[in-house]
Amino acid sequence: MLMAIGSSQAQTGKFSLSGYVKDESNGEVLINATITIQPAGIAVMTNSYGYYAVTLPAGKYTMIVSYSGFKTYQKEIDLKGNTKIDASLNVTAGKDMQEVVVTGEKRLRRTNTVGMGIQQLSAAQIKKIPAFMGEPDVVKALLTLPGITTVGEGAAGFNVRGGNVDENLIIMDEAPVYNSSHLLGFFSVFNPDAVKNVTMYKSAFPAEYGGRTSSVLDIRMKEGNNQKFAVNGGIGNVFSRLSVEGPLQKDRSSFIVAARRSYIDVLAKPFLNAEDRNSTMYFYDLTAKVNYELNEKNTLYLSGYFGRDVFGFGDQVNFKWGNTTATMRWNHLFNRKLFLNTSVYYSKYDYALKFKSDDEIPQGYDWTSNIQTYGVKPSLTWFASNKHTVKTGVNVIYYNFYPGKGVATSEGDKAEIALKRRYGSEMAAFLEDTWKLNPKWQIQAGVRLNQYQYLGKTSVYHFRDTTANVRKPLDREEVVTSKKPVTDWLFFEPRLSLRYEMKKNTFFKLGYSRSTQYIHLLSNTASPTPVDLYFPSTNNIKPSLTDQYSAGFVTLPNGWPVEISVETFYKKMDDLLDYIDNANLDLNQFVEADLLTGKGKSYGLELEVKKETGKWQGWVNYTLSRSLRKTDGISNNEWYLSRYDRTHVINSCAMYTLNDKWSFSANFTYGSGTPTTFPDTRLDIQGMAIPYNSTNKRSEFRLPAFHRLDVSATMKGRQDKKFKTEWVFGIYNLYARQNAYSIYFRQNKDDPSKKEAVRLSIIGSLIPSVTWNFKF
Repeated sequence: MLMAIGSSQAQTGKFSLSGYVKDESNGEVLINATITIQPAGIAVMTNSYGYYAVTLPAGKYTMIVSYSGFKTYQKEIDLKGNTKIDASLNVTAGKDMQEVVVTGEKRLRRTNTVGMGIQQLSAAQIKKIPAFMGEPDVVKALLTLPGITTVGEGAAGFNVRGGNVDENLIIMDEAPVYNSSHLLGFFSVFNPDAVKNVTMYKSAFPAEYGGRTSSVLDIRMKEGNNQKFAVNGGIGNVFSRLSVEGPLQKDRSSFIVAARRSYIDVLAKPFLNAEDRNSTMYFYDLTAKVNYELNEKNTLYLSGYFGRDVFGFGDQVNFKWGNTTATMRWNHLFNRKLFLNTSVYYSKYDYALKFKSDDEIPQGYDWTSNIQTYGVKPSLTWFASNKHTVKTGVNVIYYNFYPGKGVATSEGDKAEIALKRRYGSEMAAFLEDTWKLNPKWQIQAGVRLNQYQYLGKTSVYHFRDTTANVRKPLDREEVVTSKKPVTDWLFFEPRLSLRYEMKKNTFFKLGYSRSTQYIHLLSNTASPTPVDLYFPSTNNIKPSLTDQYSAGFVTLPNGWPVEISVETFYKKMDDLLDYIDNANLDLNQFVEADLLTGKGKSYGLELEVKKETGKWQGWVNYTLSRSLRKTDGISNNEWYLSRYDRTHVINSCAMYTLNDKWSFSANFTYGSGTPTTFPDTRLDIQGMAIPYNSTNKRSEFRLPAFHRLDVSATMKGRQDKKFKTEWVFGIYNLYARQNAYSIYFRQNKDDPSKKEAVRLSIIGSLIPSVTWNFKF
């Protein structure tokens, strides 16, 4: 194939122009930078690794490279053969910001990309959005975008277009992340000082992604400054952070190490009783990355993450959970048109929970669980021509599930519950072509062939059928001694996106995608907890499957520095996991007997107006959507609203730069209350009032509407070449709204014969914050 490409070039007299686009100040590659070639009128974008390639006849051209926030790069070229040009862009100076950013507006992604439902945020944008306790956060920033919600304040994870938390594929430098939350959902595990680019795919995922059905969150970490050493950090109310980056060999190799540690327990200690002062409540994480350019055609990357949350109450309770990831990546250029990236990764999520009594006779309980993933993903990008970019590759994943072990100790005796490990493998091959059919039409068509196998070396349980919503009785247990496939599935996943240019800078888009999911989060709470269990598809649990259809348009109105987008979507979901009433999910050897599968659907409309230039920047969006489920035996076999349904959601984020010293930002969010199930009567049993739902229906009620306003102000301090500082002042929940996380019922203290409803609010007051950031 390589010889054929060279032969074709010789016959047509065309040559390739290729290279990388980088930030001149630190050598970081720029993802999705726009390269325009004039007078040929050809425009391409850099890929996820900052690489581009175009094919041109011999001749003289002007190469223009633009990226928001950077000065436009321009170079005259006399193309006489294959040419490599690495473009280095300078950051825009403050007084030039308005003019240069407008020049770079072609970078606006939803007009340049073919696919639907794509949202991108840079590290700079994330840091401008007001955040809880003044600390910028990736997940909290995502919640300001259309179609992305959460079930409540402080809830872990996020929900996309009516899907569950586990339906989001979250990858950090190619490695999957299973729990994205610190501090039970108030912060994410992604250190903003180490994040370079965040891309969210809500529909029509590119064919290279698989294994989840709602969304893909692709987070790319910084490579590190290969020009000079730099230190960034911040000291805030909740935690402090520090990152160090610099060259190992200038222009060829660099590193970055970023760390955070919270200190709520340290600050609270003086205010606690003496017996509580050895309690702990903190989190920490460490992110590191190093790269080395071996030569012009080969570059190696190593990156990793390690983080932990620690909760403890004296010697009685100790609770730890966290993620560990490691990625090795190799970029190789076969020639100027063939780009290979090979990633090998490892990911682990684990938790440990310990209880211990202070009695004379010691008693205790230890509980551990984890999931480990090993994967390899080579992918090849072929810049076949200016009309065709072909991407193909394979993805092989091995899963090791440790559902858990519990050891109870009493009077020196031990009782152990150890669940059998479960194993699974996923193999996929994908092929995708982005085809510029003509100046009006562009197509991205792909296919993914997925095979999932549930492996042996475990106990396989077979259950008898029973009445729906009743625990299935065990028929027999089969012990499989080898890791041979117990059962397997093969899925064909087509992906298609179309873009049509109706007029200049106005595009109509269509999309369709099929995706499947083979691992499931077992949780009977609306918001996942750290001790929830990941479980594979087995002979009793089918993989879930989703077909999503989307349509919309995006436009840059002439004379207006804004992007307007409208998207509609419909999702059809099959074999969704559900639970019998009163399901037992904790250390249950026969947990599969408590699981059900049903179907779901969600549909909606998303509107957004976004402005990313000038002194005033920000976005306003509105989402109208519904999310429903139907499972035999549940809610009288009728459709019912899922816990992730929010009919109306409004987000507004505004950022204003007053001058070189002061900038301000505000974020307002409103959402319909989430559905919930309440008792409508009570049963009196032996003098006790027991709440009871006589209708047997789920989600017949809604919590009160959610709304909150956050504000912040940034004051720049010292700003010389060697040392830069800034102060960030913020107020979270400005008007002290007490949003309901849930409502529960209890006996009235004054009249025990009566029940009263109690609203549980995670945050019920305004929370001020001050953070000092520095860089040198």
